[in-house]
Amino acid sequence: MADVEEQLGVALKRLPVAAIMTNLESRTFQVVNDKAGELFGVDPHELIGVDSASTVVPEERSAVERAYGALASGAIDGYQVHRRIVLPDASEREILVWGRRVDGAGGPYGLWILTPEADLGGLDDLPPPPSNIVLAMTDRDWRLEYVSADPQLIGRPGRDLRGAPLLGFVHPSVAAEFLEAASRAATERMAVSVRTRLRVGEDGWADRYVLLVPMDEHDPPRLGIVVTAGPLTEGAAPAESIHPHVLHSALEARATKALRALPSLAGSPAAADLSPRQVEIISRLINGENVEQIAKSLFLSQSTVRNHLTAIYRKFGVHSQAELLAALLRAGHEEP
Repeated sequence: MADVEEQLGVALKRLPVAAIMTNLESRTFQVVNDKAGELFGVDPHELIGVDSASTVVPEERSAVERAYGALASGAIDGYQVHRRIVLPDASEREILVWGRRVDGAGGPYGLWILTPEADLGGLDDLPPPPSNIVLAMTDRDWRLEYVSADPQLIGRPGRDLRGAPLLGFVHPSVAAEFLEAASRAATERMAVSVRTRLRVGEDGWADRYVLLVPMDEHDPPRLGIVVTAGPLTEGAAPAESIHPHVLHSALEARATKALRALPSLAGSPAAADLSPRQVEIISRLINGENVEQIAKSLFLSQSTVRNHLTAIYRKFGVHSQAELLAALLRAGHEEP
């Protein structure tokens, strides 16, 4: 079996999003897929062995070096940042970068997913979100998968809440009302605000205001969630100023999920037998697309996508999309 570097390289090249792998100690590009080459405006092979710091504007190179040093030393295991890269014609392009550390025999390595400014819908120009709010995202089972939390509002760090069921934080006396609001947001594809009572810390409860925003076309959809102590129409947290931050959180959650799933996909014995089309379908599942959306994106029939999924399930020894994603993401959350 190929070593971890070769496995990751093969999987990364097949991703339908811009992605690269770099050596954290030398900062050089080791693998660059076609989408990333398009982003940098060059043939991807031209970037192999190049110092990644040299591809950003001069005033950001020291920041790149410090970030690589922190990842290489193990002080951090990943981060999100804006970078301005220099294109061959000397123009600049702003991109949003998500990265994480992966260890290997020739590493440590950095895995990176890149999103061009044009795809961010102006989110990169947002002012910081109000400090007195919690931003969260659920998965399709309405379990928390991303939380950027103010401990004053929920009484514990956001990272401790990931994977917890959303309704587990709602007081039983208002659970029916909360569920009705969430169902309305999901079925009518609209943002719904509700006053409710949430768990704060281990044993306490407090009145909170919650904005529920459907984030995709699934049934049920992922929910973007904003929690405040006061009504969203008052003070520093009006709904119109928060909604873009929820969208930004969705981008971050999806990129983080893809990064964490990639090592487990590459390291699986089944990965060697996957076709490029099957890898692309898995990548799109990871990013939240359903069968109908995948078929439309890839210009395939839904029955063809389902046939691919059946073959993928057989190779991974699972029986459903949920089991496949659970296996990949569970492995992706373990230290590589």
